Amino acid sequence: MSTVLPQGAGYGVVLGLGAAFALLMIGISKIQSRYTIRSINSSEEFTSASRSLKPGILASGIVSAATWAATLLQSATVTYTYGLSGGYWYGAGSVSQIMLFAQNAVMLKRNAPGVHTFLEPIRVRWGTFPHILFIFYGLGTNILLTAQLITGGSSTINALTGMHTYAACCLIPATVIAYTLVGGLRATFFSDYAHTTLIFVIILVFMFSTFATNPNLGSPSKVYDLLQEAATNYPLEGNAQGSYTTFRSTNGLVFGIIVIISGITTVFMDQTYWQRAVASKSSTSMKGYLWGGMAFFPVPWAFATACSLALVALAAGPDNMITARLADVSLVAPEAASALLGKSGAMLLLVTLFLAVTSAASAELVAVSSIIVYDIYKPYFAPTASEKQVLFVSHCAVFGYGIFMMVLGIVFAKIGISLSWLYGLTGVMFSCAVAPVGFAIRTKTGNKWGCVSASVIGFVCSIVAWVVTAKEYYGIVDVTSTGGSYPQLAGNSAGIFISGGICAITTWLWPDNFDFDSTTAASLPASSSPTDEDPDLKEKDPASVADHEAQPEADILPVNNINDASDQALYKDFKESVVVTVVVFVLLCIVIPAFAAIPKVWTKAGFVVWVVITFLYTFVAIAVCVIWPIWESKETLAMIAKGIHNDLTGKSFEKA
Repeated sequence: MSTVLPQGAGYGVVLGLGAAFALLMIGISKIQSRYTIRSINSSEEFTSASRSLKPGILASGIVSAATWAATLLQSATVTYTYGLSGGYWYGAGSVSQIMLFAQNAVMLKRNAPGVHTFLEPIRVRWGTFPHILFIFYGLGTNILLTAQLITGGSSTINALTGMHTYAACCLIPATVIAYTLVGGLRATFFSDYAHTTLIFVIILVFMFSTFATNPNLGSPSKVYDLLQEAATNYPLEGNAQGSYTTFRSTNGLVFGIIVIISGITTVFMDQTYWQRAVASKSSTSMKGYLWGGMAFFPVPWAFATACSLALVALAAGPDNMITARLADVSLVAPEAASALLGKSGAMLLLVTLFLAVTSAASAELVAVSSIIVYDIYKPYFAPTASEKQVLFVSHCAVFGYGIFMMVLGIVFAKIGISLSWLYGLTGVMFSCAVAPVGFAIRTKTGNKWGCVSASVIGFVCSIVAWVVTAKEYYGIVDVTSTGGSYPQLAGNSAGIFISGGICAITTWLWPDNFDFDSTTAASLPASSSPTDEDPDLKEKDPASVADHEAQPEADILPVNNINDASDQALYKDFKESVVVTVVVFVLLCIVIPAFAAIPKVWTKAGFVVWVVITFLYTFVAIAVCVIWPIWESKETLAMIAKGIHNDLTGKSFEKA
């Protein structure tokens, strides 16, 4: 089909907006370095933002991390395909994973407060071989997520504008490399905030257009009437009465289960989520993840409810106002944007999707560079590396992986692998490592060889279940069959449940009694590492010597007491996060769907209430992700404003 926007729009956004955004992020990084106490020339600042992030900006960053171009496109697709339950299941399942990760963040702060990656505690606890094995799992996850990121972003820009896919694969990472090299992880969070703000802007634009201002729709009541007409003309298979306004959707329920299970892998094994835990303040990390998880809910839910149902409603009648049922459902979001707002809607969506790609790409660059530096370079090649060397290698890793992003995107675009297939493959291959990582970081009893064996056995079983299910369901094993819902569900489930079961059984039969004091002592911020002038500093520390004798395979540094919360306070946070996560999961994934499925098809009054709740929840999420970060940083913003004023007036200033 013809593109919605001209090819020039694609190049304009990628080159023009990309360069402008990169310059903006670089400028912000320079400003914060000049007028605050943070230095962008520190490896600790580069990789962990000096572990100073407050809960509001952390929540905003988490929403951005979870919102890729694929998030908006896929949520729109499943709502168009399964009805209004599709977008809800996408949001509810994702909330559960993010909130579950809150416990990982707290336990990382509690048991290994000075590390930079989730792999470092594994090296200290289990030694070299398990560490290298889990580096494979961790980097493998990041590589497949990067492939999804670049492939999805370039194909979307191509679909909207006709810009050459290979050109998009090369140009998208270029601007991201520039500002990430200058600002590091903190620049990623600045990018996250801008991206999250724009996401909520486009959600509100679509929602108000669909349910208030569009001349052909304009109210929840009118949309409901058209959806009932659409159920007659384009009934949904597997839905009660073919309706779009029902929770009795077999396919929607299966999709919900897939989201809950498969998405755990992309959260638990993606270093970008751990990077945010590392960067947060210990006392507020739990709040940031819980609020971030809750604030993410309306992104797929409200966005898909507005744009997908609008497209269905506009195409409801026999003489539909746009096209008949779309043959390519991946184009639901751009088609809806064009139908609601014309070319301006398509351009707004293009800008949002582009920033989603760049924001996530920046996070992946810092995440992979952290693994390369702190899990490969320092422990195995340069244990006594200086601050300058660590920062140099970090920059090289960012640049090198950025180039690798370009090549990876072109390769997958060339062989024609779809975004949904890559998403399923990520869970199939690396769900086996979810439980072992949890046992390593969250429990002192996790059996070393039981967990390591579980990851390997789970990996094999996951691949076998994936391939066998594809063969049984479709009679052939190829890209199409292995990309089906049931093969992906089988592969993901086998990896998680088999490896989790083995970890639990071996730990119960042969529990370890690990002392997390050694992981607490395992790493210092680079700014506190031994200096070139005193290279033997760590050998002079008695605690370091004792720990090194206890863990001969580990590269132990002196104790790093950087937590701003006590162990008792962190354990209390952990217990609270468990309770909140369980309650929210039961409410969102069991209670609400059960009540929503009571009527076969919703009444008009029920649909109107649903739309009103969607609006209200979106405004709450905006308060969390857009307003809260500004409020909590008001002192820093005032300091920066004062510094700029003093510069402009020729007065001297001092950093607070």
